[in-house]
Amino acid sequence: MSRFVRIGNAQAFWGDSPSAASQLLTQVPELDYLTMDYLAEVSMSILAVQRDRDPSKGYAQDFVEVVRGLCDYWGAGGQCRLIANAGGLNPFGCAMACKEALEHAKCRGLKIGIVSGDDVVAILKDADEIASSWNHLDTQQSIDAVRNRILTANAYMGCSGILEALHQGADIVITGRVADPSMVVGAYAHYWNVPLDDWQRLAGATVAGHLLECGTHATGGISTDWLDVPDPAHIGFPIAEIAEDGSCILTKGPGTGGQVTRSTIQEQLVYEISDPARYISPDVIVSFLGLEVAQRGLDRVSVRGAIGSPPPPTLKVSATYRDGYRAAGMLTIIGYEAVAKAKRCGEIVLQRLQDAGWTFRDSIVECLGAGDSVPVFSSEVPSYALNECVLRIAVESDSKQAVEAFTREMIPLVTAGPQGTTGYAEGRPSVHPTVRYWPCLIPSNRVHCLVNFIETEDRLDQRSVLPKWPMGDAKSNPSYGLHPMSSSHTGHGNAYDNAVQLTLTPGSLPIPIPRLRDVAYGRSGDKGIHSNIGVIARDADNYRALREWLTTDRVREFFAPMGVQQVERFELPNLMGLNFVVHGILKRSIRNDAQGKALAQALLSMPLSGYPEKQKH
Repeated sequence: MSRFVRIGNAQAFWGDSPSAASQLLTQVPELDYLTMDYLAEVSMSILAVQRDRDPSKGYAQDFVEVVRGLCDYWGAGGQCRLIANAGGLNPFGCAMACKEALEHAKCRGLKIGIVSGDDVVAILKDADEIASSWNHLDTQQSIDAVRNRILTANAYMGCSGILEALHQGADIVITGRVADPSMVVGAYAHYWNVPLDDWQRLAGATVAGHLLECGTHATGGISTDWLDVPDPAHIGFPIAEIAEDGSCILTKGPGTGGQVTRSTIQEQLVYEISDPARYISPDVIVSFLGLEVAQRGLDRVSVRGAIGSPPPPTLKVSATYRDGYRAAGMLTIIGYEAVAKAKRCGEIVLQRLQDAGWTFRDSIVECLGAGDSVPVFSSEVPSYALNECVLRIAVESDSKQAVEAFTREMIPLVTAGPQGTTGYAEGRPSVHPTVRYWPCLIPSNRVHCLVNFIETEDRLDQRSVLPKWPMGDAKSNPSYGLHPMSSSHTGHGNAYDNAVQLTLTPGSLPIPIPRLRDVAYGRSGDKGIHSNIGVIARDADNYRALREWLTTDRVREFFAPMGVQQVERFELPNLMGLNFVVHGILKRSIRNDAQGKALAQALLSMPLSGYPEKQKH
């Protein structure tokens, strides 16, 4: 047995690179396990619509093509086991589709494990259930308000079903809703035969799973200094080499782009974790406060020191419900005072709808490029100096007819609006159902994990030529090997600053203003209607200064234009980090940045006013 188990990730979300799995197994064919994450919080509602149209669907159909593309790998003797939550609402249907694809491609016989039991929609819809048991986690609203509109409800199960499937010899494990890190925890526990009450080791594997689950987040994707990431066109997917004690080394496929550095790993560690002393999963509660992160070589970073304790007696449920209709449309406005013209266009559309008697639950006009995606600070360039912006108008209503009326009022601006209106080739905006997220808790003993199996027929002997892997020369793969990209960018400055300066005369070039990004990294994401913003100092001296300067009051004041009233701060001195939970900032789901992905970048643009002089760079 090796001194570590190699677990890779080739899918961070439904829509990620479809060729990543085959590319990663071309680069590292000796990988032990490969995980793929398809399910975001509202993915189940999309799958519910598909299942309503066709009862055999309700799973991520893209995954079937991934499996088909790996037939030659398994046929050539590859032993990597594939674990994916692509089963969605119909893991058995997904498994049957994979079986058909494997047999049609004349693959060797494989055993498919099917993990289900996460669907608890019948429980939440049951009128005899005590409503307060399913209160919204963030707002404490009673489920009675939405019970008759619930689409899906799925408990985040842990690793036990995956572990059982692997113990029974499954080559492929297909699940419904499981916690994202649990796919890695199940693989780790299987390889090292770890008891499911060994909290310390499970904690380490959970941290590794957290680092892997978002794919290229760990290899330079969406990193603060993204312009410095080498060869992003061929960015590699991550691999965790996990030792028996749960510590790990993060790396990536050889010869790929991107980078694995202390900063890329630290940024991902603070991504959407809320309280770092209590990162809750169905398998274990993890404290990140003892983590040690160290660079161990080129694209090799070690992570150790996770502290584990037993999980709570409840599981989180991700439910979704119908809540009316929405639409958003965009036009590009070009010319003098483009922003003022765009704003006037938005006012015209909403005024015409009001005059016609239509009402909306919410509406918004955003001038993208003028600071409206995160409207917390004025642009460094006066709005009258911007010669181009994208007008975005979005509405939401209980009435589908009202939203349809909006879609008909936007395009007339092409002839009735200002000169320079363009970008209308896609025509009228589309109307979409609004689906909301309802998080709640369920006692763990009410969720019963089920594990079933199907086996595919071995048809390898029907091939005239036995498969080889990699197919042909691995290096001929367009994503194999490093392809340097020329870039004049150096350092961690903001290219926007340079663009601003180019519009000014040489005599009026401003002195660059020191900003938070000069002393820190950051990463943000959504936690329901709240946002998690992690900030990590670039060095120890600046961490000491940030602890004093970047207070909850300062962050709350910065985001006050977006209606923020409460901010929590958690300290991670071991990572030189501060983690902020900004409450209620994502209530308006029709915003352009509905998931808070841009909030860290906005915060990093904060001027360092009052920052300790000796710490300024």
